[in-house]
Amino acid sequence: MVNPYSDLDKRILGEVYGSTETMDNLVVLCDDYNSRWPGSGDDRKACEYMAGKLEGYGLEDVHMESLTLPGWNRGFSRLAVISPKEKEIPCIALPHSASGEVEGDLVFLGDGPVDIYEKREDEIEGNIVMVTSRTPPGMGRPLHRNEKFQRSVLAGAAGFIFMNHYPTYGPPTGGISPIVPSIGISYEEGCYLERLLERKGRVKLRMETECENLDVESWNVVADLPGAIDDEMVIYGGHYDGHDIAVGALDDATGAVCVMEAARVLAREREHLQRSIRFIAFAAEEIGLYGSRAYVAEHEEEMEDVRFMLNFDGAGRSGRQGFGLHGWPKLERFFGDVASAIGVDIPISQGVSPYSDHWPFLLKGIPTSGMGDPEEARRRGGRGYGHTMHDTVDKADLRAQRECVANSSLAAVRILNTDDWPVSHRTQEEIEELVKGRGYDETLALGAWLKDYLTERRGQLRPEAKAYLDRLTASWEESI
Repeated sequence: MVNPYSDLDKRILGEVYGSTETMDNLVVLCDDYNSRWPGSGDDRKACEYMAGKLEGYGLEDVHMESLTLPGWNRGFSRLAVISPKEKEIPCIALPHSASGEVEGDLVFLGDGPVDIYEKREDEIEGNIVMVTSRTPPGMGRPLHRNEKFQRSVLAGAAGFIFMNHYPTYGPPTGGISPIVPSIGISYEEGCYLERLLERKGRVKLRMETECENLDVESWNVVADLPGAIDDEMVIYGGHYDGHDIAVGALDDATGAVCVMEAARVLAREREHLQRSIRFIAFAAEEIGLYGSRAYVAEHEEEMEDVRFMLNFDGAGRSGRQGFGLHGWPKLERFFGDVASAIGVDIPISQGVSPYSDHWPFLLKGIPTSGMGDPEEARRRGGRGYGHTMHDTVDKADLRAQRECVANSSLAAVRILNTDDWPVSHRTQEEIEELVKGRGYDETLALGAWLKDYLTERRGQLRPEAKAYLDRLTASWEESI
């Protein structure tokens, strides 16, 4: 088959593989602006840096869009065994944890399968639940931290412990809701508590957290590359924020700099692009997809004109840089042709989850995809260094970054130029069918159950939990 973009492909590949721009930008974002945590001030400085670079690359209408969101400041946290012996356990509070001190028996639920919370509700009530960060064996979808947290709360847990399932990586972080004190602990400390519980039959804990839940301002960075045909547009986006305990090099500064590099490379070939493409660095993904949700809400009238959205969360890390389509079998051949043009073996897979910035777009019916390698993800069994203090620049892989930018840029040329785009937006009925088919319908229903549960107990709630209840809509966009 003749490749009509052969010369253009070669120029793009030469530009990508002859540049270290992704790694250069990654170093600046992580070393100069730390985790870009919402409301820290470093988020704004990072946005100003990215906007300046995008303007220098020749993008148009480069600007920052402000949003206000529920933020969080870390304070003091402590976990102690008080019976059958006394021992301090190193820990960190989970973002949006409530403040307070609780005592209770340890209830270890292993990997926390969905049916165990109701089965052990009598044990959980008023006590402290511990679960691992691993998805239970045999599940057809990932079981997210927040689902385990919500199910624990609905069963009456007074505190929540999230145990890393990776040895040597330290305690994990990750957003939850400000209802009960919640912490992360390392694999090693979790194994100690598990052994102690098994040997002694009962372990009593005291947990204390002092955190600040407050509204903060943050920003999305938006930049355009206009095309000649004004009918549809494409969006390439990834979040730039990390967690406050680390610089978030792999999750997701790498994705953000790959978005910037695709913008740089494609801007050099703008005369060969028929339709417009918008590049977005999203704020505050880690604590609730706030940046992408705000963007979709602010640009509601434009959503029907978005042909495709590619999410770079997790892109450019390790493994082959393929396309993880979100339930679009009719796009497999299209992206297979992209792979053929590149001349390398990259995976074209299907799957979807509600845990990243494609989700608000998917709920509008827009065709969406991520990038990465499902085999690598299965081998790793989770986030790896992500959400730990060890998610640092030295783990970054320039080869993977280049492959990510090359593959996504060649794909962009074809997505923007074809008049025969093989799919259209999903209807609401089709969206609901997709969600149910992937097993997420009950997950997304947790928001409504949680709202009812908290409403019944409003008088007993901490102030931050009451504020959370007042803004909880139980919509699919926020139930993560």
